[in-house]
Amino acid sequence: MSELITSNNLEQVIEKNNLIKDDILRLTNDFTVRFNKSRVTGQDKLSFSVLKEKHLIQIPIDDEYWGGAIITKGNIKIPVINTAQPRVYQYFVAWHEIYHLFYDLNLMDETHNIAVDMDLNERRADYFAAKMIFGNVYDYYYSLDDEDFIDRVIKCMDVYKAPYKAVLIELFEEAVTKYNDLDLKEKILEHFDNKPENLVQKFIDLELDAELVKPSFVVSLGGLEKKIQNAMKENPDVSHHKDNYQFLLTLKNKIKKGVEGLAK
Repeated sequence: MSELITSNNLEQVIEKNNLIKDDILRLTNDFTVRFNKSRVTGQDKLSFSVLKEKHLIQIPIDDEYWGGAIITKGNIKIPVINTAQPRVYQYFVAWHEIYHLFYDLNLMDETHNIAVDMDLNERRADYFAAKMIFGNVYDYYYSLDDEDFIDRVIKCMDVYKAPYKAVLIELFEEAVTKYNDLDLKEKILEHFDNKPENLVQKFIDLELDAELVKPSFVVSLGGLEKKIQNAMKENPDVSHHKDNYQFLLTLKNKIKKGVEGLAK
């Protein structure tokens, strides 16, 4: 995820993006055709809507670097999102998860743990997330009247519901590969490793909704517990329902214990 990206390796990240860009754009087009048949508006709402169809588990975990995971059992894949993270980060993780759910050929019968990772597969997931979230952020950035660079970036965060570094990476890619905007490139490199300490206050100061940069602390097992209990009542002699229920209870306990229980 983007926490490993610094000003020192940002250009290498853009080089990786260029290698996978055509394929990722093909996947974003495929997703739009196949998975938004209800025409949900708002990329933040769409991502959660799709994951909830896969019984999204939402639970707060006290780890600032752990965004989520995909738990697998046989052919079942269950997404998990850490709601102790600010909402803006949850939205990005949701799109990252969607890549792994539908397009990751490497996700087999094991837990996919979204920890800090920079291999190409994780870069593909992050780039997919960025391309699902952003429109023309470069033009929007320059349409703003604010003189302060950070204020402009925060307003981009607000409009696109995207994390600070994700905005900077997208702007940097446009500045370098499309517009040869050396001034913007230097500003991004100068500020990339120095995210404002109090984003909540910055949002308030700019008269923006600060809930975006606060945790939601939602707790939800995605309706799985009730669904399995109903299946057990309807078919009490079917053993795999009991096995699935025990698996869910074990998973629930592991999640509550924290990331250690999910790690392979």
